[in-house]
Amino acid sequence: MAKKSRILNWQFYLGVILVVVGGLFLVDQLTGLHLMRTYWPLLIVFLGLAFFVAMLVSRQTGSGLAIPGSLFVMIGLLLFVQQFFKLWGTWTYAWALLISAIGVGLLIMNISAKRISLRRVAGLLIGIGLVLFLILGFFFEIILKISGPGVEGRVFFSAGVVLLGLFVLFSRPLFAKRHAGGEAANVPPVITVEAVPVPDPAPAADAPKNQETD
Repeated sequence: MAKKSRILNWQFYLGVILVVVGGLFLVDQLTGLHLMRTYWPLLIVFLGLAFFVAMLVSRQTGSGLAIPGSLFVMIGLLLFVQQFFKLWGTWTYAWALLISAIGVGLLIMNISAKRISLRRVAGLLIGIGLVLFLILGFFFEIILKISGPGVEGRVFFSAGVVLLGLFVLFSRPLFAKRHAGGEAANVPPVITVEAVPVPDPAPAADAPKNQETD
């Protein structure tokens, strides 16, 4: 029954996504607004949010859905910025933010898992992605000027620098050694052995002497 209910849930989410996507394309064609030419990446963001909705409905069993949810949301946001400002060349370094997105997914997943190791790995991935974004962005955007003479590319790179600065300021709890919120540390279980009382043999040894005296 549990497996059947999961299939039905996935059918529901997939059906809602298809209805919304088809409806938006239909409205776009009938009205002639052609909004989907610019805003189509938001459909990918919507798909990522659907993973988060499924995670909330599934509770602890669906906590792993935070990882694909974060990835799809990040991909959709990056594509939207690149589509809107014509910054397709920024993919040369923007892909590093996908590593950070995986870290964010692990961090959200850890809300229910509550494991110190998972929290630290999440923080490490977020930091690696932002540092790679900074290094590669400086090379391609500042030195090679891959986005052209416009300021949009440099603004995009500067936003990544701001994100890295915020991470440096507020990432200390991610690597703290103390348990936070009831997180389980990776400590091997301690086996306790109870002492078994041993009967005193002295009364048994004195029993024959008492019989002889009788």
